[in-house]
Amino acid sequence: MELLSQVLGAVLGFLRCLLLLIWIEPLLGTKSKSVDADKVATTYEEWAAWQFEYDALHGVDDWVNIDRHSSYDWQVLRSLKRDLERCRRLGDDRGLCNQLRAQSSRNMCRILSPALFRKSPVQTKRLIHDYIKEVRQCIAHIADRHSFGAGTTIVSSQEKRQVLNDMRTALGRTTLALQGGAMVSMSHLGVVKALYLQRLLPQIITGTGSGALIAALVCATPDDGLLDVLGGSRIDLEAFDRAGIRRSTGRWFSWPWPGSSVLATIRRRYRRYRTKKHFFDIDILQECVRDNLGDLTFEEAYAKTGRILNITIAMSEVAGTPQLLNYITAPHVLVWSAVVASIATSKQMYAPVQLLCKSETGAVTLYFAADSSEKGSKRHDAVHPEAPLQRIGELFNVNHFIVSQTRPYVAPFIEWQQAADHHQPLGVIVRFWLDEWLHWLEVLNAFGMLPTFLQRVLMDEVVPSFASWSKISITPQIRLWDLFGLFETPTAARLQAWSLRGERRTWPSICELRCRCDIEFTLDAAYARVRRRATAAIINPT
Repeated sequence: MELLSQVLGAVLGFLRCLLLLIWIEPLLGTKSKSVDADKVATTYEEWAAWQFEYDALHGVDDWVNIDRHSSYDWQVLRSLKRDLERCRRLGDDRGLCNQLRAQSSRNMCRILSPALFRKSPVQTKRLIHDYIKEVRQCIAHIADRHSFGAGTTIVSSQEKRQVLNDMRTALGRTTLALQGGAMVSMSHLGVVKALYLQRLLPQIITGTGSGALIAALVCATPDDGLLDVLGGSRIDLEAFDRAGIRRSTGRWFSWPWPGSSVLATIRRRYRRYRTKKHFFDIDILQECVRDNLGDLTFEEAYAKTGRILNITIAMSEVAGTPQLLNYITAPHVLVWSAVVASIATSKQMYAPVQLLCKSETGAVTLYFAADSSEKGSKRHDAVHPEAPLQRIGELFNVNHFIVSQTRPYVAPFIEWQQAADHHQPLGVIVRFWLDEWLHWLEVLNAFGMLPTFLQRVLMDEVVPSFASWSKISITPQIRLWDLFGLFETPTAARLQAWSLRGERRTWPSICELRCRCDIEFTLDAAYARVRRRATAAIINPT
């Protein structure tokens, strides 16, 4: 017992030191960003301009311009850049194709090492930026160059398509995963907005819980109206207003003292739980989601915007039921019913819901029950054994995950890790402690000793890659009083406030995301151009 108490005391002391460091760090001026700039800036350009000025004043530019660093193979990277530049300038298309094939790696020469992005949130080594720029120029050169040229080996259009396709396969694809978190998950709007404005929004978007609603809105809205939705101005919230009117005209009376709405809400939810065994009215959420999405299927959403929507549903105790819904696994399922089913997975929170699909004649029919288990079941194998992110990797060749994490019981740990990483070797110690904690959760899960919601967290966080660069997390800053408003009624003002918070939290990750995704998105655009030209040549051979 004495040894156990000493171990627990050491752990608690370590956590106190970590929290103290995170709290006093802004006061000591050790952060590379200004709190005032984060609060004042309304666009990424304003924030980045201040950061570049800060870097110039504190000597970061000198670090950027020096190629040498132990965290990546700078000599090899410099040589690869020169080879690409030489082939492009000499017009050696075949040699350029061979060079590009050999460099189809997202972490070439370890350019995604975390230490390279801690010095500044807006820039890293100049050599890395120049290398990525050169690769993009070479891809555009191959895609847009005609199949003939003086003094070079001819590379046919079919060979170009094959090279670009092989590069896309080897490089892999990116998905944006929007996790649940009740009202906190509205910060996903700002995350998507920041990525979209910087042309870093992936084509594949995954949503879980309340994050599924944001993912569905993004994948069902064309580009011309997307910014209005992400700002919160074009999200229809009349379902909540109608519910408020019904309650005010019903038997619920007004309380005569301040804060009466909160007390009335608590009383209403308590009475609902006593009579119906759940706290929240799923019908209001169902009306709101349907008002915004309509009777759109996964297949129709993909045809409308070109974005691939994935919605994960934690199907408790339903053997063989698919957990991942998209235009391949469930093309005719109505998106709004999948969103509601993804949110209403807890029997204590919501009543059971059903998935609906659209038949060939346009009639809406029952697909299957999202939660058809018998009440009182004691089974522990509640979660489908295959993790949803792993399934997405298999279906769409995804090996890179941008996770917008808003779960209140997960986000603080990610926040601690990111803060500790700026103070090595403290970051290594924290990472070791968190990995050990996760390992013990997995052990307990193997013995069926974890509650269902923790099992789902473990499954949702599994990515099909052991590489450290395969996942990057973006978390909003969750304050203590935010926890008391997790289940507040959404309003336009609250959506806009959360959107801005999510957008500002995404800005420090833009530089790293460019290094991770710029080549991938350039490849996608180049491959699409080559395919369009090939299709046009077949249709109009003259």
